Amino acid sequence: MRFSDIEWGSDEAKGDSNLNKYFFEFSKFSNILTGKYRYIIGRKGTGKTAIIEKIKNITDDNPLGFYSNLTLRDFPLRDLKDLRDKSYQDKSQFVSIWQFLIYIELVKLLLKDESIVNEDKIKELKEFLEINNLNNNLGFINTIKKLKQSNSKIKVFLSWISGELNTSNSSEQTTTIHYHNVVKTIENKLKVQSECEYWIFIDELDEGYKAGDTNLRLLLLALLRAVENCALALNNSIKFRPLLVLRSDIFDSLEDNDLNKLDDYTIRLKWTSEDISKTNDFSDIYTLKEVISARIKSSLPSCNNKNPWQDVVEETDLNLPEKTTSTWKYMANRTYERPRDIVKFLKYCSETFNSDDKYQNKLTFKEIQRAEDRYSNWLYNELRDEIQAYLPCWKEVFQCLTAIGKGRFQKQDLDKQLNENRTISHWLASNNKGTNDIIELLFNFGILGNLDGKRWLFKYKDEDLSWNENMDLIIHFGLHRKLRIKNTKDR
Repeated sequence: MRFSDIEWGSDEAKGDSNLNKYFFEFSKFSNILTGKYRYIIGRKGTGKTAIIEKIKNITDDNPLGFYSNLTLRDFPLRDLKDLRDKSYQDKSQFVSIWQFLIYIELVKLLLKDESIVNEDKIKELKEFLEINNLNNNLGFINTIKKLKQSNSKIKVFLSWISGELNTSNSSEQTTTIHYHNVVKTIENKLKVQSECEYWIFIDELDEGYKAGDTNLRLLLLALLRAVENCALALNNSIKFRPLLVLRSDIFDSLEDNDLNKLDDYTIRLKWTSEDISKTNDFSDIYTLKEVISARIKSSLPSCNNKNPWQDVVEETDLNLPEKTTSTWKYMANRTYERPRDIVKFLKYCSETFNSDDKYQNKLTFKEIQRAEDRYSNWLYNELRDEIQAYLPCWKEVFQCLTAIGKGRFQKQDLDKQLNENRTISHWLASNNKGTNDIIELLFNFGILGNLDGKRWLFKYKDEDLSWNENMDLIIHFGLHRKLRIKNTKDR
């Protein structure tokens, strides 16, 4: 059994052909499959997309399963805004267009279900799609384009307006109405009985996100409301399975009274590098090592099922730094306790192995040291992708940390560097902000933490933590190599 033989998988869950082999089914995954949860919130890299991809794989193998995808990647948001219901204000003006889009996709999925295609309601819906040129597999974007071309108007049967049921709509007269006037009618006709499951996966909602973007905020709030409206309306009929995933920093910035109503249907993905079996109650926190164990066992099925990590890693390597108790802790302390972080670090470690050395089976601290520069650079880029929506001068701020050059320092040290940088000073003045706003942002993203005696206080470990400006600041260990922080006793 060789560490270098382990297949760690793709950096992105989307399109990972081996995901089925090593996906870790955490404790609440079964509740997602049954539809109990329909919103998954978590930081980038916590496995949100992996969950969707796993359920897609399960659905592909299920003759009673159907799904469609909604993503904001290459999505015509400007056209969507033009289709709003102008009789409402704020987020409410976008709810009906989202519901219409979701229901049209559901109709298309139901038409693939041979057990109900002959029902009168389904026949009507099929003809409705045909007369509006929506009977295709081009998805949400095509529906928006059709609505845009028709100036938000839709052809409907006269019986839909009068409320009379006509089962031979092919010869029935039609009329044209605004799309939002037909949402309720489509909803009622979707209420049929079927044993099939119909999934709508909603991902990549952070495309083009910028902090303070009011328009996108309203669209996301409206989408959440629309998903909830559709789920509740169809609750006692078809097995509608919406699954929306969203970055926690975006979700928490939405600030809307309706968000708390989603709590019963929401999972927050939180991982820990600790052994939670020795604690009392961590029902909503999942063990990061289980993710790694699943990947090791997938490649090396003959390894120790109870602790495969120790079969392939020198856990108590004699070369570990002083006061570092294990290889796992050394690596975990350089991550944000997210699956993507630790998997990427291990992939870099695997690439440092000498292919000619047939006698080295385990990962040692030597390989970890060789991989740490590449990993630190990768982590820096990951954080850049997250924080740049909130802090346009992020690069200059990171340069200030490099200028300080220490892993531990006082707030005034950073204040001085930030105020002396012209780009940062200009941004602060233009946005009526102070250095505290930048430091708090760095704390919220886990780039900086507080030092309370010997305790590290990082927000990614406890979402309820707030920055304490009276405590010393520390830079996350994973960034030390990239930011060229001196290797001091603090490390």
